[in-house]
Amino acid sequence: MSQVAVVIPVWNGRATLGRCLDALERQTLPRAQFDIIVVDNGSTDGTADIARSYPGITVLEEPTPGSYAARNTALTMVDAPITAFTDADCVPDPDWLARVLEAARANPGFGVLAGRIELFDEGEQEGEVFGDYERLFSFPQAHAARGNCATANWASETALLRELGGFDAEVKSGGDRQMALRIKAAGRPLIYTPAMVVRHPVRASRAELVRKRQRLSGGRWDRTRATPRLARVLGVTAVDTARRLRRAAISPGLSLKRRAAVMKLTLELAGIATSEYLALAAGRKAARD
Repeated sequence: MSQVAVVIPVWNGRATLGRCLDALERQTLPRAQFDIIVVDNGSTDGTADIARSYPGITVLEEPTPGSYAARNTALTMVDAPITAFTDADCVPDPDWLARVLEAARANPGFGVLAGRIELFDEGEQEGEVFGDYERLFSFPQAHAARGNCATANWASETALLRELGGFDAEVKSGGDRQMALRIKAAGRPLIYTPAMVVRHPVRASRAELVRKRQRLSGGRWDRTRATPRLARVLGVTAVDTARRLRRAAISPGLSLKRRAAVMKLTLELAGIATSEYLALAAGRKAARD
């Protein structure tokens, strides 16, 4: 029996999935000790064919849009006691799964092991400000105890995930934080595990960051149940924007010019989020990507 199952939801990931699967084939953990489950989430670009070209990989299909629905489908098929999640565009380090098991042994009763996510440049960047923004604000895994646990690099006991009913399949984004906080509420610790390393590409263009912000805004909208709904999400956006502006302003690793550029982009993306919330309040469905 394998010790850990790796779950990868994917939607139109033909260009990147092979790179992720190649990285998993290079794991130092013996191949017999881990399973790989790829869940095709309605791709139209032949992604599933890429997954099926790798021997020993289970390929499932989940037509309901959303990565959380896809992860839940995989959970019904997992036999291993631990489930690890990553994304189709990520590149796990060779010792990633060995570190997962090491951390699991060192932290009995853990809720989530949230590993380090290192950003890397993929091709030519549209401008350095986009990379600066991503590196400042994306994947704050070091604050895992607050619920900042991204499914790009996450491991939990399979039984625990099932006991809690899996992820909320109704949301398109932010379901990982939501699930992490449910696990914390159940009395299980959320543990930052920096030895578990997964590399993630930088979103290196304005269009990519706009799509990401729209998706994240949709996720927050779907997760917000209390009224007045619009006022609440706009309030959270205002507070988050102020914090990001402050962080950019005092970032020691950037020149004054680059700090100003990040602050300008922060305000632009806050405007994108506001527009998205207004559209959602008018009845538009949350964006998938």
